[in-house]
Amino acid sequence: MRKFIDLLSQSNVSLVRQSASVLATFLKSEQLDYQLNVVQKQRLAQYLETTTLVSENFGSPLNAHSVVAFSFGDSEDVNKRLANVATDLIRENGFLDAHLQQEVAEHITALPNAHVIADDNYQTTTDVARKALDKSVGRNVIVVAQAWHAKRCIETCQEVGLNVVGLRTVDRFPQNDPQPWVRNPINWVLKESQRQFVTGQEISRLLQLA
Repeated sequence: MRKFIDLLSQSNVSLVRQSASVLATFLKSEQLDYQLNVVQKQRLAQYLETTTLVSENFGSPLNAHSVVAFSFGDSEDVNKRLANVATDLIRENGFLDAHLQQEVAEHITALPNAHVIADDNYQTTTDVARKALDKSVGRNVIVVAQAWHAKRCIETCQEVGLNVVGLRTVDRFPQNDPQPWVRNPINWVLKESQRQFVTGQEISRLLQLA
C-alpha cells in the first residue's frame, strides 16, 4: 500500500493523471487494507464509477472577470503552488480581480484587486464560492484548484451562481499535511466518496488515514 501511495503522490503531473485509472482499479480490488464496511464500500464503488478523478486545465482568462483560488489542506506545499498560479494569472491579466482562500492568500504579497476569503473557522468549498460570488465584479470566473479537488470546486461555483469559464490546476498532494485526507490520492478518494455522510475528520478517524 505504501509504495502504491508513494507512486501516486509523485509531483510528475502526467504520472499522477495516468495513475487515476490505476487507482480506481486498485480501490475496487481486494487489495484494499482499510476497514470499510459494506455501505462505505458501496459509496466508494459508486464514486469511482461516476467521478472524473483528475480535472484538466481549460479556458482562457480573457473570458473571465475574476480568479477564484481554492486551498488544498493547511500546509504550505500545495497552497504555495496554487498561490503562484493565481499570481501569474492576475499579473498577466490585469483586468481580473482575485478571490483567494486564506491558505493561498498568505503566500501572495502586493497583488492588486485581491480579496482574501478568510474565517477563523473551517471553510468548506461552498463557503469559499459563496464569498467569492458576493465580492466578484462579474460572474465569469477562472478557478484555481488542486487537480483532484477541481471538479468539486467547479461544480460548487456553478451551484452558487458563478459561471466557470476556465481552470488552472496543481497536480500534487501535501504528504505531511495536518489534514490526513489530503495527503495522498487514496486518502482523498476515500474521503470524497463518503463526504456527504461524514466529515474529513470523521472519516480520517474511522479509517485511520495516515
